[in-house]
Amino acid sequence: MAKKTRDPQLTAGKKLLDQWGITLARLQEGSLTLADLEHRTGQDAAADLALAALLGDFPHPEAAELLATWENTTVDKSLRREIRRSLYKLAQKGVQVARLAQESARPIFTPVEPTGYLSAMDGHGDRLVWLVKPRVGGGLHYLSAVVNEPEGLRYIEGAEVTRKAIRLMREDLSTHHHITMIEAPWQYCDFLMHEGYQRAQARDNRENIASYPALRSHLLSSSARPVEVPLPPTLTHEALAANEVLITTSAQLFAERELQRWLLDHTQVHPYIEQITQVQESPLILNRYQQQDRVQMVITKAIDQLFTGESGKVYARRLEETAFYLAATERPDAAKRALAVALALKNSPQGGKGIPFCEELVRQSIALHYQAERQKEHEEARGSLIMKPAEFAARLQAAQRRRMR
Repeated sequence: MAKKTRDPQLTAGKKLLDQWGITLARLQEGSLTLADLEHRTGQDAAADLALAALLGDFPHPEAAELLATWENTTVDKSLRREIRRSLYKLAQKGVQVARLAQESARPIFTPVEPTGYLSAMDGHGDRLVWLVKPRVGGGLHYLSAVVNEPEGLRYIEGAEVTRKAIRLMREDLSTHHHITMIEAPWQYCDFLMHEGYQRAQARDNRENIASYPALRSHLLSSSARPVEVPLPPTLTHEALAANEVLITTSAQLFAERELQRWLLDHTQVHPYIEQITQVQESPLILNRYQQQDRVQMVITKAIDQLFTGESGKVYARRLEETAFYLAATERPDAAKRALAVALALKNSPQGGKGIPFCEELVRQSIALHYQAERQKEHEEARGSLIMKPAEFAARLQAAQRRRMR
């Protein structure tokens, strides 16, 4: 079948060469040069086949070099076969072809690597991590995990799926949950899962993750290796660390959809809410301005303490990975701000002080959790016969004011 397909193409190609005035006789007499032939390559597929066949009948080293160069640049399989036939013919005629002598043996089997996918990190430090790899016999091995920074692996599942299923899952996450899964280096995704598994084990939190080693073995046999956040070359640490404008405008990060959901956990801010409540209910603070000063002192302390030590390292890493995600989704300015904040936190001796992103995150979190606590207390008070001392005092003072009118 291959010869039947080849002959008509060669016939058509030779007719076209005749029309162009390209013949072996002219090439042999010197009225036509190899450079003239090279200029004609790529104009017609059938003519290319005929040119390759013609060069096989011209036993000169320059013809062999032209064929070898042509073989390395073309992607047409039929043309590559014709070029190899001509190179073989030249070798049989004593023309030594450098390409044949230097060509190294190609590996028979090239390992298939997985593909990694990564979601943005939410305000609690959770992100969705996928590894997908073709399986023998068709379909894909699919490994999906929820990994928290810093708690570790929260959930793991594996399945055999199709490429269409992966596409539909990505579309569903984007459409219904506003979660975009970007492609990420599989080595980094593998490291996140492995490191998360180790962290969860260290915390004795093994529920829903015991199957991780067995599920991973379907995709990978080698050990996971530590991998840094895969930042693009445009995000250089030195340039961003020295750019003060990126820090002063860092609160603009909250305009990005993924960071609008960032909040400090209730357990993190509750001690500061209690202190603010004590300030507001204290009979020793006489006026509103004094209350505002004391509340600001509490917030300033929170900004310092919540981004110091291990907590500061956690948020630095979250923001560094967020910088990678923003860069991958073509938001370079936001990516630079996120990385600048991460670098500032790594080098800060006073937590989040002086970093508008951190200051705004604390204020927003305290305000929202404070409002939620007051609403809960109000609802509980409506259904309770027990009155707190502070509430009793407030009602007593209100009754006294009414009597004095």
